[in-house]
Amino acid sequence: MSFAGGGYCEEGLWQLVESGRYTADLGTWSGLASQAGSPVLDLGCGIGRVSHHLNRLGHTTVGLDRDPGLIADFDRTRPPGAPAGIAWDATALDTPPEALAERRFRLIIAPQQLVQIIGGREARLRLFRSIPRLLYDGGVAAFAICEELPETPIDYPSVPPDLREVAEWVHSSQPVAIEPADGSVTALRIRESLAPDGTSVRSKDSITIDRLDRNAIEAEMRTAGLLAAGAGAISETDRHMGSTVILARAPLS
Repeated sequence: MSFAGGGYCEEGLWQLVESGRYTADLGTWSGLASQAGSPVLDLGCGIGRVSHHLNRLGHTTVGLDRDPGLIADFDRTRPPGAPAGIAWDATALDTPPEALAERRFRLIIAPQQLVQIIGGREARLRLFRSIPRLLYDGGVAAFAICEELPETPIDYPSVPPDLREVAEWVHSSQPVAIEPADGSVTALRIRESLAPDGTSVRSKDSITIDRLDRNAIEAEMRTAGLLAAGAGAISETDRHMGSTVILARAPLS
């Protein structure tokens, strides 16, 4: 049995359920956009949680995600007049798509620990090396990372699930555990979709997050030719870990 996603692709629906109500970082991104100016490039934009917020505030923001289904959801829900999303892998921007071939940005952002889930150090370096070509002189790139990842296993038997009703189906995502490993942690969830007739669809999901801190990211940025430009913080919430936002600039041409 397949579930009703209200027009969203499967991954888009679960983004809506699990992070659609997350707002703790929006002030950080809107503040950076106000300082840097438009246009903004949102890496790993997903269904548009951050991009749509910035566009509604008047910051011209282009979303990029490697999943065409997420970009379809992004475009379907974007504010009137906002730029279309781009389906492309952030680690392949050394050969940019036609839509980015001549584009430059005042600000590039990578929210929600994107750089910790894109495939390790070599993938991050490919991304970082592509940033200077995409920035105007004086432009800024900002990467959110979670530095405080647990060292021991964590079980979540009593944490309430994330819940969302979409098209008369009730979707829940229950955090189950965090399993540490060398150089990473894996977060486990149980996803369940309850149909109006009481039947349900249940699945497991996991995501692996690389261990990184500010020093490690800044060293990789220097290797890729970026200049460290400070850092900020996003506070933790009762459902989301806090983040450090690492800022970078390209050398002036």
